[in-house]
Amino acid sequence: MRRRVGLALLTIVGASLAFAIISLAAVTPPAARSESAPAIAWPAGTEIARLENLDGMVMLRMTVRGAGGRDTSGLFVLDTGAGFLALDRELATGLGIVDTAVAGRADAVDLATSPLPRMSLGNWSLDQVQPVLTIDGSVIRRVTDRPVLGLLGQRPLEDRCVVLDYGEKTATLVPMVRESEDTQVADEAADDSSDADAAARSRAAIGFALSPGAVAVRFALAGDGKILVRGRVADPRPPRWSRALNLLVDTGATKTVLFDEAVSGVIAHAGAWPTLRGLSAPTLIGAAEARLSMVPALEIAGIARRGRPRPAARVAGIDVGLIRSDLSGVLSRVTRTTIHGLLGYSFLKHFRVAIDYPHRVLWLDPIPHYRDERPYEYCHVGLELERRDGAAIVTGVAAGSPAARAGIRREDELVALDGAPSRTLDLMDLARRMEGPPGSTVTIVMRRGAVERTHRLVRRRLL
Repeated sequence: MRRRVGLALLTIVGASLAFAIISLAAVTPPAARSESAPAIAWPAGTEIARLENLDGMVMLRMTVRGAGGRDTSGLFVLDTGAGFLALDRELATGLGIVDTAVAGRADAVDLATSPLPRMSLGNWSLDQVQPVLTIDGSVIRRVTDRPVLGLLGQRPLEDRCVVLDYGEKTATLVPMVRESEDTQVADEAADDSSDADAAARSRAAIGFALSPGAVAVRFALAGDGKILVRGRVADPRPPRWSRALNLLVDTGATKTVLFDEAVSGVIAHAGAWPTLRGLSAPTLIGAAEARLSMVPALEIAGIARRGRPRPAARVAGIDVGLIRSDLSGVLSRVTRTTIHGLLGYSFLKHFRVAIDYPHRVLWLDPIPHYRDERPYEYCHVGLELERRDGAAIVTGVAAGSPAARAGIRREDELVALDGAPSRTLDLMDLARRMEGPPGSTVTIVMRRGAVERTHRLVRRRLL
């Protein structure tokens, strides 16, 4: 019997108002680290990989080996919203791990019929990797403008602590001592004592890479290995805070996301948040209607040390995507709990992040003196784009934006921007060039059918 698997993947909810909620823009490091900071003495077996940061989507270069011994190298998204290694369906077929009957099916997510002989990242490698998911990788390629081959999910990393440093542009895979089965069972009781014990063991193992201010967050591995934490958001009217939210930590999401269906009744006055409408969010199970809201604060509860108040990792003034999608139900069924949303890059970028899989502890280490490197992200013309057959196609038009007032619609093609043909610029460049100081102008050429029109748009703050 065939097993169906759901992925919390690519809810790339907006990055750039760039909205081009997916006109992903290459992000400048959120904060430069001091040149005098001491080098970390990582333990033997640690792999430090350079990453490409596409507005929070972490891209790593990996190599996979097929049944015939042939190697294929390329970009993979490090995606904590995925439970397993996932390969583009055509690549998996070429590697000989999918039979022809499965290859012909059009399911969004499926399982390969054979293990992957080998995967490697730098000097780190795994043999006979299974299970392996197959996905339609074209969804990812359309919104990243990168030749992405697949996703690196939790299962291959289960004996590692993954340290993400967005500023240094590194993903560090630290080997850890596996927890005994008895210890894991005891910890699953998840009372304050077991949480504190897990945090203490985790700090003993990885504390050399953490600052004293790092907040330890206990997580559960839900469903196929998704990281489940508890959080809450500030309500604009009394009561001050929402009820507790179940959030999946998702390094494949450029924004923190809340699902409309799940948060109804949990957040009393979400409708009072400043909101931008008319947007779209791509997921592996189809595009979803989306809007962006500016939320007063979001916090994730930490583990209390004995005799001390419970700490929290908090971000004030955070942009959050709200979407209505079947993804909410899919994730809730996979994890067997109500999933209210995804904890994405708009929250995570404020921290150096360490995911200690063996101890089930997430470390959120605040970046000192964090600076927003995109002050004009929401001072924009209001277009979302994706790449289709080389063309930059509009997938969303922000309500009330300069683009909307000019009559630009979804499915129109962006032909040129300030004289530069869109086909010569990647989506990152297009996203960055559409944002700028309020009152500044941008000239775009749009095509609808056979008709081209030139628009001179004045950027204004939309959120």
